[in-house]
Amino acid sequence: MDTDHRIIAVLALRNAHRVVIFTGAGVSAESGIPTFRDAGGFWTRFPPEKFATWDGLLRTALTHPRLLAEFVLNVIEPVAQAHFNAAHAAISQIGRHLPTTVVTQNIDGLHQAAGSADVLEIHGSLLEVIDVGSGDIVHRFQREELTAMATSLRRYVAGEQSLLSLLMQMRRQYPLDWRGRHRPNLVLFGDALGEPAWSRACTAVEDCDVLISVGTSGAVYPAALLPARATNQGATVISIDPQPVAGCWLQGAAGEVLPALVLDAFGH
Repeated sequence: MDTDHRIIAVLALRNAHRVVIFTGAGVSAESGIPTFRDAGGFWTRFPPEKFATWDGLLRTALTHPRLLAEFVLNVIEPVAQAHFNAAHAAISQIGRHLPTTVVTQNIDGLHQAAGSADVLEIHGSLLEVIDVGSGDIVHRFQREELTAMATSLRRYVAGEQSLLSLLMQMRRQYPLDWRGRHRPNLVLFGDALGEPAWSRACTAVEDCDVLISVGTSGAVYPAALLPARATNQGATVISIDPQPVAGCWLQGAAGEVLPALVLDAFGH
């Protein structure tokens, strides 16, 4: 790790008034949740045109229901089993020292589980079901509920129960609406980013004096524009990544670098 960059990061955080922490899949990967874009990730096994749009999911459900069940199983089971890690805990700790907004591309709710209060989920949340018409949240899942759904899906994928039996179980486990009004609160390809989370995220970035970018590939737009937006507003942008990044770069895994940064900046 470049010592000069570490000193810049520590002093910037120590003297900050408002902080934004921008997180991506790399943070949750340390909790055992697979990434979508890395080599061998989800989009390699499950092509986006079939699994990352609502139309694609509907077509797959009608033509290859078992394959869709396998995809959903691989999405929800890791989230159901995940616990927040040292990076999530360090981010929460920053929020106890400074006004902090967490802007996350993750859909797993682990920032909230770790204690972060102001979390903007710009890609939605797997733990929520919304009414499409009103946008209201009609259900929030506990992880135990996701585990029960994963068990049902696994039995169907393994050929141990019929599709009809699965649908009957899912009807009890999930607030299905046969007219299609209820769906997971997720942002898929072609969707606008979640509101009001995205607008609030943009405002937070414009008001911050430090932005910490961690675990994000920088390949998903328009979210990837947030660090540059912060730079343009005069904020110090700190990037935590195993691979080289321009600017103030702290090399390493989020679960190692973030706790060390918090310790250096705040002493505990």
